[in-house]
Parts: sequence; structure tokens; C-alpha cells
Amino acid sequence: MSELRTNRIVPRDGLPSGSAGGIIQVRQKVITDRYSESVPPSNSGPYGNLVNSESITPTRSDSKILIMMNLNIGSSHDGNVSVTLHRNGDVISGAIGASPGSRTPVTATEFTSNANRQAQMNVTYLDSPASTDVQTYAFKFSTAENGTVSCYLNRDNSYGGTTHTQKPISTITLMEVSQ
Repeated sequence: MSELRTNRIVPRDGLPSGSAGGIIQVRQKVITDRYSESVPPSNSGPYGNLVNSESITPTRSDSKILIMMNLNIGSSHDGNVSVTLHRNGDVISGAIGASPGSRTPVTATEFTSNANRQAQMNVTYLDSPASTDVQTYAFKFSTAENGTVSCYLNRDNSYGGTTHTQKPISTITLMEVSQ
């Protein structure tokens, strides 16, 4: 019995102009636990802690990593909860907005309409790490509110009460994409 192993298959005449390759590998982390963190306003100091992570080791240095995060978030009161995307502990500069004036650049933001509600935040970003070393992706919470806010993952402010009976999951999916 013979076996064929490859990282990439290219048609005999090459790829058509303007086309890209395919998915080389996929990694996914399913986050079932609840997380909470008190986060000061973004303009008063650093972002929060790195929250959950998933790693991938690219097989090629010219590969890109497609990052998809589906996060179920909540907060201690009405307001904006934001996240910044990080690679190997550092914010990915291309994955945050420009900083116009006093505004804080973030990757994504979601309005939690009240403390007893959860919101779903989806983040999709195509990263170019230019390396075959392990790449670890995570996010940090931040908020633009006046004062410290408790930010939650997979829960709302009243999780211990009897108001809500659902418990969501969040996911981090990484795909290595060939060029």
C-alpha cells in the first residue's frame, strides 16, 4: 500500500492569476467555562488580561492565519465591551483601528443593552505572521465606560440568579491558509 503526503497540491499548470491556495490545517478551542474580569476604562491604563488562547504552528512562512472568534459576552452594566486581538502576547497592530483623537483603538466592540443580557461578538481577521514558529492567539477585554466594568465571557451579570437558564459557549478557530 502506498501513501502520499503533501502540504499543498497545485495544478500542473499552476494556480490561475489572482487565486489563492487552500486550508492547510485547522485548530479550534471551544470555551465552555465562564470568565469574569474587572476592567478599568481603556483611556486610564492598559487593557485587561489575555483571555483564552489557541495556538497553531504554520507549516510555511508565507501562510496566513485566518482567526475567527465567536464570543458570548456580558458586562456589569449597560455599555460597550470591546476586545483587542493579540498574537504571542502582543496586540496585532493591523487588527485594531486607527486612534483618532482620544478614542481607543480596538478590534471589535459590542453594546450590552443591560447587565442581564449577553451579546455575541464575532471577530474575523486574516493575519500574516511570516513565521513557522508556534503562533498563539488570544484576546483582551477593554471598555470605554466611565469607571471599572466587570466584563464576562459565557455569562451575564446575573448568572447566579434564576433569570436565565441558557449557558453559551465561545470558540476560537484558527486556519492556516496557503498562498
